[in-house]
Amino acid sequence: MACANKHGGLLVSTGNKAETAVGYATLYGDMAGAYAPLKDVSKARTYALAEYCNRERERIPRRIIERPPTAELSPGQLDRQRLTPYEV
Repeated sequence: MACANKHGGLLVSTGNKAETAVGYATLYGDMAGAYAPLKDVSKARTYALAEYCNRERERIPRRIIERPPTAELSPGQLDRQRLTPYEV
Protein backbone atom coordinates (compact mmCIF):
# COMPACT_ATOMS: atom_id res chain seq x y z
CA MET A 1 0.00 0.00 0.00
CA ALA A 2 2.88 2.36 0.80
CA CYS A 3 4.39 1.85 -2.68
CA ALA A 4 1.01 2.40 -4.33
CA ASN A 5 0.51 5.61 -2.38
CA LYS A 6 4.05 6.81 -3.11
CA HIS A 7 3.71 6.30 -6.85
CA GLY A 8 0.03 7.27 -7.22
CA GLY A 9 -1.10 3.70 -7.85
CA LEU A 10 -3.96 1.58 -6.63
CA LEU A 11 -3.34 -1.59 -4.65
CA VAL A 12 -5.68 -4.40 -5.69
CA SER A 13 -6.79 -6.82 -2.98
CA THR A 14 -6.63 -10.51 -3.97
CA GLY A 15 -9.05 -12.03 -1.44
CA ASN A 16 -12.13 -13.77 -2.86
CA LYS A 17 -15.56 -14.31 -1.31
CA ALA A 18 -14.81 -17.79 0.08
CA GLU A 19 -11.55 -16.72 1.72
CA THR A 20 -13.10 -13.64 3.26
CA ALA A 21 -16.19 -15.48 4.51
CA VAL A 22 -14.19 -18.10 6.45
CA GLY A 23 -11.40 -15.80 7.60
CA TYR A 24 -8.73 -17.22 5.31
CA ALA A 25 -7.79 -13.79 3.96
CA THR A 26 -4.75 -12.29 5.65
CA LEU A 27 -4.69 -8.67 6.82
CA TYR A 28 -1.46 -7.68 5.04
CA GLY A 29 -1.95 -10.07 2.12
CA ASP A 30 -5.36 -10.86 0.63
CA MET A 31 -7.17 -8.05 2.46
CA ALA A 32 -4.63 -5.29 1.75
CA GLY A 33 -5.79 -3.00 -1.01
CA ALA A 34 -8.09 -0.20 -2.01
CA TYR A 35 -10.13 -2.26 -4.48
CA ALA A 36 -11.19 -5.92 -4.27
CA PRO A 37 -12.39 -7.17 -7.68
CA LEU A 38 -12.88 -10.73 -6.38
CA LYS A 39 -14.74 -9.85 -3.17
CA ASP A 40 -18.03 -11.34 -4.41
CA VAL A 41 -16.49 -14.11 -6.53
CA SER A 42 -16.46 -17.67 -5.18
CA LYS A 43 -13.23 -19.67 -5.15
CA ALA A 44 -14.59 -22.03 -7.84
CA ARG A 45 -15.47 -19.08 -10.07
CA THR A 46 -12.04 -17.56 -9.39
CA TYR A 47 -10.44 -20.70 -10.83
CA ALA A 48 -12.82 -20.59 -13.81
CA LEU A 49 -11.82 -16.96 -14.44
CA ALA A 50 -8.15 -17.97 -14.35
CA GLU A 51 -8.83 -20.63 -17.00
CA TYR A 52 -10.71 -18.04 -19.07
CA CYS A 53 -7.78 -15.62 -18.87
CA ASN A 54 -5.52 -18.37 -20.22
CA ARG A 55 -7.74 -19.29 -23.18
CA GLU A 56 -5.50 -17.65 -25.81
CA ARG A 57 -2.13 -17.80 -24.08
CA GLU A 58 -0.78 -18.58 -20.64
CA ARG A 59 -1.08 -15.45 -18.53
CA ILE A 60 -1.42 -17.26 -15.22
CA PRO A 61 1.09 -20.11 -14.73
CA ARG A 62 -0.54 -23.58 -14.88
CA ARG A 63 1.14 -24.55 -11.60
CA ILE A 64 -0.90 -21.89 -9.82
CA ILE A 65 -4.21 -23.05 -11.29
CA GLU A 66 -3.48 -26.74 -10.72
CA ARG A 67 -2.19 -26.35 -7.15
CA PRO A 68 -4.74 -27.41 -4.51
CA PRO A 69 -6.37 -24.34 -2.86
CA THR A 70 -4.77 -23.29 0.40
CA ALA A 71 -4.92 -20.27 2.64
CA GLU A 72 -1.30 -20.97 3.61
CA LEU A 73 -2.00 -19.87 7.16
CA SER A 74 -0.35 -23.01 8.55
CA PRO A 75 2.43 -25.20 7.11
CA GLY A 76 0.99 -27.90 4.85
CA GLN A 77 -2.58 -26.60 5.20
CA LEU A 78 -5.06 -27.27 2.39
CA ASP A 79 -8.55 -25.72 2.24
CA ARG A 80 -10.19 -29.13 1.74
CA GLN A 81 -9.02 -30.21 5.22
CA ARG A 82 -11.38 -27.77 6.93
CA LEU A 83 -13.88 -26.55 4.36
CA THR A 84 -16.65 -28.00 2.23
CA PRO A 85 -15.48 -28.57 -1.37
CA TYR A 86 -15.81 -25.33 -3.35
CA GLU A 87 -18.04 -27.00 -5.90
CA VAL A 88 -20.62 -27.58 -3.14
